Amino acid sequence: SSGINAEYGTIGNANITYHNLDKFFTERILPNIQDPGIQNEVRKVRQEEMSRIEEKISSEINHSLNIIIGWIKNVLKSKQEKDDFNSICTAQNATKACNEVCQFLSTHVIDTFKGPIDGDNLQHVMMELGVRFHGALLDHLLTYQYSIAGALQLIQDIHRYKQTVHHFKEPFVGQLFDVMSKLCQLLIVEPDKLREIWDEGSLAKIEHGFLVQFVKLRADYRKSNIQSKLPAYSAHVRQ
Repeated sequence: SSGINAEYGTIGNANITYHNLDKFFTERILPNIQDPGIQNEVRKVRQEEMSRIEEKISSEINHSLNIIIGWIKNVLKSKQEKDDFNSICTAQNATKACNEVCQFLSTHVIDTFKGPIDGDNLQHVMMELGVRFHGALLDHLLTYQYSIAGALQLIQDIHRYKQTVHHFKEPFVGQLFDVMSKLCQLLIVEPDKLREIWDEGSLAKIEHGFLVQFVKLRADYRKSNIQSKLPAYSAHVRQ
């Protein structure tokens, strides 16, 4: 996390410089210039400098997000046990990997980002972080096979993740994780009832092929001949 903290410091310094420069031009320079031509030149210089700083802030934020997502991917890969989601016993808590990721986001990311970044910029950053985090997590979860007990474990993990991203205060990110919760239902519902939930709510908006891919993660996919119980693609064209 030291590398991330250093990035926060750089972002914070650049953000302070941006606001100070804007205030300097607005309050100290422009009011003392009467010549319209010179005013236009000063405004041009101001815009160039502000744009340069904005680009630096954007670059540092993107670099920070890459570090954060890279760290999360590494934790998920190294701390998620092979049998976390293929157990015969139902766990009572979120997995170690989930807890570590959520602790990291809560302790080192969410509140810390709120320091050097503000306003609309903060909303944009939290949105981008949430979308990237959701994508990385979904890619990770697609590499596992799920027993019923394992799917229930996954539901606990998703609940923990949802609690964490709630503090991002971005409704769209929350919606992404709500859909992820709905997907989990495909892993625990009785095979004969898959058709009933296939087109319910948010699942109806998901591409058919992805839903099939997700259902194939069930440990009983072949044994229960689930393929024969899935809705036909031709009858479920996504809008």
